[in-house]
Amino acid sequence: MRLRTDWKILGIDNVFTRHGDGGQGWPEQAPFDRIMVTAASPHEPTELLKQLKPGGVLVAPVGRTSVQMLNRYTGQPDGSFQRESLCEVRFVPLVEGTAKEG
Repeated sequence: MRLRTDWKILGIDNVFTRHGDGGQGWPEQAPFDRIMVTAASPHEPTELLKQLKPGGVLVAPVGRTSVQMLNRYTGQPDGSFQRESLCEVRFVPLVEGTAKEG
């Protein structure tokens, strides 16, 4: 069973959704002010960082084990990023690819 929310019925007109590989982000809609990742990437999320505005913030769990580090990345004016490690967390792994609908 596939659940679908019709945002317009709810009176919401500023939400857009996409089905795809979350690790690749959404380059067509970039740049973003904020990005929140809710699955652990095995490495720094470089594709998502490329889609962040200067001054924007990305929060993501990063790590290959059952315990990851929750990092906050802040975009700098020169295109680099400042990383701050916030705390240890446990998230499901971010899996590459797109899930099959069924």
